[in-house]
Amino acid sequence: MSQFIAFWNGSGWLANFFTVVLGLFTVGGGIFSISKWVKTLSVNANDYSNLLSYIKKRSRIEDQEYLKRRKIAVIDDQPENYPVDYLRKRGFDLTTYEEVSLTDYSFIKNYDLIFMDVTNVVKEDPQRGGFELIKRVRAEFKEVVIVGVSSKRFDPTLTEFFKMCDEQSRTPISEQECENLITDLLEKNFSPLNIAKDIDQMLAESFLSHGQNKKIIKAVTYFLNGSLNDENLIKKNIRYVA
Repeated sequence: MSQFIAFWNGSGWLANFFTVVLGLFTVGGGIFSISKWVKTLSVNANDYSNLLSYIKKRSRIEDQEYLKRRKIAVIDDQPENYPVDYLRKRGFDLTTYEEVSLTDYSFIKNYDLIFMDVTNVVKEDPQRGGFELIKRVRAEFKEVVIVGVSSKRFDPTLTEFFKMCDEQSRTPISEQECENLITDLLEKNFSPLNIAKDIDQMLAESFLSHGQNKKIIKAVTYFLNGSLNDENLIKKNIRYVA
């Protein structure tokens, strides 16, 4: 149990909140993404039966256009292996980096999705630096979605690297394949509608009663609206711990 608690202590207060309430699940990064999207909206009449209906009723922008505003970075010494110009023309906010230093990689936290090569991208250690870099990014910037990439057809030493990634890909990557991969990952990790569906499903499968679920959803909508801060959100729902 202590290892479980220690693990979630590094995931942010929202992850901790849902760990306490649901016991087994975390949606911290997702609900934070929704909060940035609807924080200026008012809480009107709502039966609080599910979070999805709240998000749908207050949808002010198209989901796809919202997702395209997410920041994407390519960290690869061969940026020509990516359809950079095509993706930018398609509306994606994409920046490329051919080299990174282990003393100066904090800029990665400003991106939502990164493509990261394992070799020839870390100044201090071109051959193995990618392993160290991804370990640090994974530990320090948990909300960043990572796509591990390699141009090598077969290399068993890459297994460890790819295990730390959310997704993997080979390069060069075609225009349509790259766009589809980005779109799928953005929808999965940042779509307010998809995240709301996941939260509703987690609550439905929890040990909580219907009334308790509604109280949690009501508190969450007030938080998203900006009329409830994170500390009070936790206080309002910690009572539901079994």
